[in-house]
Amino acid sequence: MGLHRTTWLVVLCCCASACVDKQARNTQQSLAFLDGWFAKASAGARDDELCHGLGTLKHPQVSCADMLKHAGNIEPSSRTPGPVNARDCFGDVCGEFFEVDFNSVDLAGNEVRESAVLKRDDGVLRLYWYRSDTVLEQLRAANPAPSEEEKDPQQVAYDEVVARYPALYQYPPCYGVHVSSSNLAGKLMPKDAMDEDVINEYAASCGDNFCLALVGNKIAPLCPN
Repeated sequence: MGLHRTTWLVVLCCCASACVDKQARNTQQSLAFLDGWFAKASAGARDDELCHGLGTLKHPQVSCADMLKHAGNIEPSSRTPGPVNARDCFGDVCGEFFEVDFNSVDLAGNEVRESAVLKRDDGVLRLYWYRSDTVLEQLRAANPAPSEEEKDPQQVAYDEVVARYPALYQYPPCYGVHVSSSNLAGKLMPKDAMDEDVINEYAASCGDNFCLALVGNKIAPLCPN
Protein backbone atom coordinates (compact mmCIF):
# COMPACT_ATOMS: atom_id res chain seq x y z
CA MET A 1 0.00 0.00 0.00
CA GLY A 2 2.82 2.33 0.93
CA LEU A 3 4.66 1.52 -2.30
CA HIS A 4 1.51 2.12 -4.36
CA ARG A 5 1.01 5.53 -2.74
CA THR A 6 4.66 6.40 -3.22
CA THR A 7 4.43 5.48 -6.90
CA TRP A 8 1.47 7.81 -7.38
CA LEU A 9 3.28 10.61 -5.60
CA VAL A 10 6.26 10.17 -7.92
CA VAL A 11 3.95 10.24 -10.95
CA LEU A 12 2.17 13.35 -9.71
CA CYS A 13 5.45 15.13 -9.02
CA CYS A 14 6.73 14.23 -12.49
CA CYS A 15 3.52 15.55 -14.09
CA ALA A 16 3.72 18.77 -12.08
CA SER A 17 7.37 19.18 -13.03
CA ALA A 18 6.57 18.58 -16.71
CA CYS A 19 3.82 21.23 -16.58
CA VAL A 20 6.16 23.75 -14.98
CA ASP A 21 8.85 22.98 -17.56
CA LYS A 22 6.36 23.39 -20.40
CA GLN A 23 5.10 26.70 -19.02
CA ALA A 24 8.66 27.97 -18.59
CA ARG A 25 9.51 26.88 -22.14
CA ASN A 26 6.42 28.57 -23.59
CA THR A 27 7.23 31.76 -21.68
CA GLN A 28 10.82 31.77 -22.89
CA GLN A 29 9.87 31.08 -26.49
CA SER A 30 7.06 33.64 -26.55
CA LEU A 31 9.15 36.45 -25.06
CA ALA A 32 12.09 35.61 -27.32
CA PHE A 33 9.83 35.73 -30.37
CA LEU A 34 8.30 39.05 -29.31
CA ASP A 35 11.73 40.50 -28.61
CA GLY A 36 12.65 39.78 -32.23
CA TRP A 37 9.31 41.03 -33.58
CA PHE A 38 9.54 44.27 -31.61
CA ALA A 39 13.13 44.75 -32.82
CA LYS A 40 11.98 44.46 -36.44
CA ALA A 41 9.17 46.93 -35.74
CA SER A 42 11.67 49.43 -34.27
CA ALA A 43 13.92 48.93 -37.30
CA GLY A 44 11.09 50.02 -39.62
CA ALA A 45 9.86 46.66 -40.92
CA ARG A 46 6.26 46.79 -42.14
CA ASP A 47 5.93 43.49 -44.02
CA ASP A 48 2.66 41.54 -43.90
CA GLU A 49 4.69 38.35 -43.54
CA LEU A 50 5.52 39.39 -39.98
CA CYS A 51 1.90 38.85 -38.90
CA HIS A 52 -0.33 35.80 -38.93
CA GLY A 53 -2.60 35.97 -41.97
CA LEU A 54 -5.61 34.59 -40.14
CA GLY A 55 -5.19 37.19 -37.41
CA THR A 56 -5.32 40.09 -39.85
CA LEU A 57 -8.25 38.44 -41.61
CA LYS A 58 -10.29 37.92 -38.43
CA HIS A 59 -9.39 41.34 -36.97
CA PRO A 60 -8.98 43.58 -40.04
CA GLN A 61 -9.44 46.93 -38.24
CA VAL A 62 -5.66 47.24 -37.83
CA SER A 63 -3.24 46.12 -40.54
CA CYS A 64 0.05 44.36 -39.93
CA ALA A 65 1.88 47.55 -40.97
CA ASP A 66 -0.13 49.55 -38.42
CA MET A 67 0.66 47.10 -35.64
CA LEU A 68 4.36 47.22 -36.49
CA LYS A 69 4.28 51.03 -36.68
CA HIS A 70 2.72 51.43 -33.24
CA ALA A 71 5.02 48.80 -31.70
CA GLY A 72 7.98 50.61 -33.26
CA ASN A 73 7.09 53.80 -31.38
CA ILE A 74 7.80 52.15 -28.02
CA GLU A 75 11.13 52.51 -26.22
CA PRO A 76 12.33 48.86 -26.33
CA SER A 77 14.13 48.94 -22.98
CA SER A 78 10.98 50.15 -21.21
CA ARG A 79 8.89 47.06 -21.86
CA THR A 80 7.95 45.17 -18.70
CA PRO A 81 6.09 41.95 -19.55
CA GLY A 82 3.40 40.36 -17.45
CA PRO A 83 2.78 36.60 -17.35
CA VAL A 84 2.58 34.67 -20.62
CA ASN A 85 -0.86 33.07 -20.64
CA ALA A 86 -1.57 30.04 -22.81
CA ARG A 87 -5.01 30.06 -24.44
CA ASP A 88 -6.87 27.39 -26.37
CA CYS A 89 -8.96 29.95 -28.31
CA PHE A 90 -8.83 33.60 -29.26
CA GLY A 91 -12.20 34.91 -30.35
CA ASP A 92 -13.79 32.16 -32.41
CA VAL A 93 -10.47 30.69 -33.54
CA CYS A 94 -9.02 27.83 -31.53
CA GLY A 95 -5.48 26.51 -31.50
CA GLU A 96 -2.29 27.15 -29.54
CA PHE A 97 -2.26 30.81 -28.45
CA PHE A 98 -0.08 32.79 -26.04
CA GLU A 99 -1.05 36.20 -24.70
CA VAL A 100 1.17 38.68 -22.87
CA ASP A 101 0.64 42.27 -21.71
CA PHE A 102 3.35 44.88 -21.34
CA ASN A 103 3.67 48.10 -19.35
CA SER A 104 5.78 50.29 -21.61
CA VAL A 105 6.85 53.85 -22.42
CA ASP A 106 6.77 55.38 -25.90
CA LEU A 107 9.56 57.41 -27.50
CA ALA A 108 7.96 60.60 -26.18
CA GLY A 109 8.02 59.34 -22.59
CA ASN A 110 4.32 58.50 -22.29
CA GLU A 111 3.19 55.35 -20.49
CA VAL A 112 1.59 52.83 -22.85
CA ARG A 113 -0.07 49.48 -22.28
CA GLU A 114 0.54 46.84 -24.94
CA SER A 115 -1.07 43.46 -25.53
CA ALA A 116 0.25 40.81 -27.91
CA VAL A 117 -1.17 37.43 -28.89
CA LEU A 118 0.91 34.75 -30.61
CA LYS A 119 -0.31 31.68 -32.45
CA ARG A 120 1.80 28.58 -32.95
CA ASP A 121 1.19 26.44 -36.02
CA ASP A 122 3.32 23.37 -36.73
CA GLY A 123 5.78 24.48 -34.06
CA VAL A 124 6.21 27.99 -35.49
CA LEU A 125 5.16 31.12 -33.58
CA ARG A 126 3.68 34.14 -35.37
CA LEU A 127 2.24 37.44 -34.20
CA TYR A 128 -1.53 36.98 -34.35
CA TRP A 129 -2.78 40.21 -32.75
CA TYR A 130 -1.26 43.39 -31.27
CA ARG A 131 -3.02 46.23 -29.53
CA SER A 132 -1.88 49.16 -27.43
CA ASP A 133 -3.26 52.40 -26.05
CA THR A 134 -2.15 54.17 -29.23
CA VAL A 135 -3.72 51.54 -31.50
CA LEU A 136 -7.03 52.00 -29.66
CA GLU A 137 -6.69 55.77 -30.11
CA GLN A 138 -6.28 55.21 -33.85
CA LEU A 139 -9.37 53.03 -33.93
CA ARG A 140 -11.42 55.64 -32.06
CA ALA A 141 -10.18 58.36 -34.41
CA ALA A 142 -11.39 56.30 -37.36
CA ASN A 143 -14.78 55.96 -35.67
CA PRO A 144 -15.35 59.30 -33.89
CA ALA A 145 -17.37 59.09 -30.72
CA PRO A 146 -20.57 61.14 -30.57
CA SER A 147 -20.82 64.22 -28.39
CA GLU A 148 -21.31 63.75 -24.66
CA GLU A 149 -25.03 64.44 -25.10
CA GLU A 150 -25.34 61.76 -27.78
CA LYS A 151 -23.19 59.06 -26.22
CA ASP A 152 -24.89 55.75 -25.62
CA PRO A 153 -24.23 54.48 -22.05
CA GLN A 154 -23.40 51.07 -23.46
CA GLN A 155 -20.74 52.55 -25.75
CA VAL A 156 -19.28 54.53 -22.86
CA ALA A 157 -19.08 51.37 -20.73
CA TYR A 158 -17.58 49.41 -23.63
CA ASP A 159 -14.90 52.09 -24.17
CA GLU A 160 -14.01 51.92 -20.48
CA VAL A 161 -13.71 48.14 -20.60
CA VAL A 162 -11.46 47.95 -23.67
CA ALA A 163 -9.30 50.79 -22.34
CA ARG A 164 -8.70 48.73 -19.21
CA TYR A 165 -8.58 45.34 -20.99
CA PRO A 166 -7.34 45.87 -24.59
CA ALA A 167 -7.65 42.16 -25.46
CA LEU A 168 -11.44 42.40 -25.07
CA TYR A 169 -11.58 44.71 -28.09
CA GLN A 170 -11.93 41.56 -30.20
CA TYR A 171 -15.51 41.26 -28.92
CA PRO A 172 -18.02 43.85 -30.17
CA PRO A 173 -20.60 45.71 -28.09
CA CYS A 174 -24.17 44.42 -28.30
CA TYR A 175 -26.60 46.69 -30.13
CA GLY A 176 -30.32 46.14 -30.47
CA VAL A 177 -30.21 43.04 -28.27
CA HIS A 178 -32.49 42.69 -25.25
CA VAL A 179 -30.64 41.04 -22.37
CA SER A 180 -32.46 37.99 -21.03
CA SER A 181 -31.71 34.74 -19.26
CA SER A 182 -31.96 32.96 -22.62
CA ASN A 183 -29.10 34.86 -24.26
CA LEU A 184 -26.89 35.46 -21.22
CA ALA A 185 -23.66 33.54 -21.80
CA GLY A 186 -22.48 33.77 -18.21
CA LYS A 187 -22.29 35.85 -15.08
CA LEU A 188 -22.33 39.65 -15.08
CA MET A 189 -19.04 41.35 -14.20
CA PRO A 190 -18.15 44.82 -12.85
CA LYS A 191 -16.52 46.99 -15.52
CA ASP A 192 -13.36 47.35 -13.46
CA ALA A 193 -13.09 43.68 -12.49
CA MET A 194 -13.45 41.70 -15.71
CA ASP A 195 -12.03 38.19 -15.87
CA GLU A 196 -10.59 37.93 -19.39
CA ASP A 197 -10.11 34.15 -19.21
CA VAL A 198 -13.76 33.62 -18.29
CA ILE A 199 -14.91 36.01 -21.03
CA ASN A 200 -12.81 34.07 -23.54
CA GLU A 201 -14.42 30.82 -22.41
CA TYR A 202 -17.90 32.30 -22.89
CA ALA A 203 -16.94 33.56 -26.34
CA ALA A 204 -15.47 30.21 -27.40
CA SER A 205 -18.69 28.42 -26.49
CA CYS A 206 -20.86 31.05 -28.20
CA GLY A 207 -19.15 31.65 -31.53
CA ASP A 208 -19.38 34.62 -33.89
CA ASN A 209 -22.45 36.18 -32.24
CA PHE A 210 -20.76 36.80 -28.90
CA CYS A 211 -20.92 40.41 -27.68
CA LEU A 212 -20.76 42.54 -24.53
CA ALA A 213 -23.74 44.45 -23.15
CA LEU A 214 -24.32 46.85 -20.28
CA VAL A 215 -26.71 45.93 -17.47
CA GLY A 216 -26.77 48.58 -14.78
CA ASN A 217 -23.13 49.09 -13.82
CA LYS A 218 -22.03 45.66 -14.96
CA ILE A 219 -21.04 44.05 -18.25
CA ALA A 220 -23.12 41.12 -19.49
CA PRO A 221 -21.57 38.54 -21.88
CA LEU A 222 -24.26 37.68 -24.42
CA CYS A 223 -24.78 34.94 -26.95
CA PRO A 224 -27.70 36.22 -29.05
CA ASN A 225 -29.59 33.80 -31.31
